[in-house]
Amino acid sequence: MKVAILRRNGLGDLICTQPLIKFLQKKHPNSEISLFIDAGNTELAYYLFHDININIIPKGNKYLSTLKTALKFRRERFDIAISAKPTPMKLNNLFLWLLGAKNRHAVIADKYWHSKLINYPVKQEQVIGYHQSLKLLRIFSPDEKKLTSDLFPRITLKNTIQISDPSFPLILFSVSNNRKSSLISNERLALIAHKISVHYPEARFIISSLNNDVLLAEDLKSRIGESSKIVISDSLSSFLTLLNNMSLIIVGDGGICHLSAALQKNLVALYGVTKPENWAPLASNDKCVTLYDPENVNSINLDKIYFVIFSLLEKQK
Repeated sequence: MKVAILRRNGLGDLICTQPLIKFLQKKHPNSEISLFIDAGNTELAYYLFHDININIIPKGNKYLSTLKTALKFRRERFDIAISAKPTPMKLNNLFLWLLGAKNRHAVIADKYWHSKLINYPVKQEQVIGYHQSLKLLRIFSPDEKKLTSDLFPRITLKNTIQISDPSFPLILFSVSNNRKSSLISNERLALIAHKISVHYPEARFIISSLNNDVLLAEDLKSRIGESSKIVISDSLSSFLTLLNNMSLIIVGDGGICHLSAALQKNLVALYGVTKPENWAPLASNDKCVTLYDPENVNSINLDKIYFVIFSLLEKQK
């Protein structure tokens, strides 16, 4: 059986697609799965999916590139095609139809003409309220109510050496987040670093930053002092290696949360506005704690944050 999955963009979205693929491999072990993605997700895809076909949609006009790709692969005669997007998408539906798959699964709304291109439709109300990963799974198997832990996203790094030492905690902060409501302020991060240092005097703090946020990183470093270091990763590979060497990662909602959870790292994920029930990192409770404020991560009670930080650090002793 040949299966095609379209998930064009979005780092967190791509990670949340892994449970669907694991589910398909479990239910149909002899299936041949092909994933179609945008070029920007190429490097991450090869970390997430080792045993499926990965096809890159060329850069350029998204409509022309996506539809040309569908026609190019039409000869593969796919049995199943899935739009891994929990909202009605005209371009995705056109892709599945032009691909010529026998069974085409997607979220639809009756008011849109492109819904007629889907012969295994799922109404949007059938996925509302579930975690993003479970939404994608329900597009193919609408009766699923829960994600089992064996379906959680995982990233395994090969040929890497972990340098983290339980007696020498390495804590990662990030000053880069495109969601203002999810960016932990430098004032708060400095308070958190000080609190950790009181209990763990040898703790070291890694300040992860994008090039555009260097000034913010330097400000945080000046607040924390010599126990901190700024790191700007030049590739996804180097960033994953950095995360993998941390004792604890404390960040706001975003891609780092999902990468850290997939690496099974100790994680304090602070969510503002974005609801954890829809987007929380998928990890066991002994590895990841998610705290939430409906308006801004900087409104989350600091004592609650300290409690979960020390609970996770104590487990490493």
